Amino acid sequence: MIRLLFAVVLAAMFRTGPSEAAAQTRPPVYEREVFTYPAFDRRDPFQPLHLDTRTGPRFGDLTLVGVLYTPQLGSVAILTDRTTGRRYRARERDNIGAARVVQIRPEEVDFVITSFGVSRRETLRVRRERGTGA
Repeated sequence: MIRLLFAVVLAAMFRTGPSEAAAQTRPPVYEREVFTYPAFDRRDPFQPLHLDTRTGPRFGDLTLVGVLYTPQLGSVAILTDRTTGRRYRARERDNIGAARVVQIRPEEVDFVITSFGVSRRETLRVRRERGTGA
């Protein structure tokens, strides 16, 4: 009899009520980490590099040979690619490879070069040959 009473008391102590049974059958909650990439002015590192379809010389290989300066009709810059020897004529707003002509002045030309989504401004100046005075 004592055993039966002891068994009933133990069963009452460990019996789960309806609220505990409902809590045990809830679906698990998954927590996910979220990452953000603050791009600012940097290019997206997940974009492939080969999608840049602009062809032409590298800006570092260009030399400004001369300028036909006529502000009324539109000036023309004459550039040479040092590696291939090819000549380019460019007006303001023309593109040569990744470089865009911004402004043409009598002795220099301003460019905006865009590489991998980052832009910078560069200026090429006409190099004059020093004469021997003859």
